[in-house]
Amino acid sequence: MNYTLLKDVKAMSGLISAIVLSVIGIGLAMNDNSYWVFFVVVSSIVLAFSIARADRLYKEDKGR
Repeated sequence: MNYTLLKDVKAMSGLISAIVLSVIGIGLAMNDNSYWVFFVVVSSIVLAFSIARADRLYKEDKGR
């Protein structure tokens, strides 16, 4: 299961970009910039789509 998810480029890039967007949002919040909300919301959306894709891949792999 882990190898299937790790070799999927879309799922991994989504998870990594969600982490990067969260870090950017936290950095902006620490500097009192109001754009942090945008980055946190986009990060949550990207994370949700990536987890949905990972779940679908896991279920497909489990069915084999």
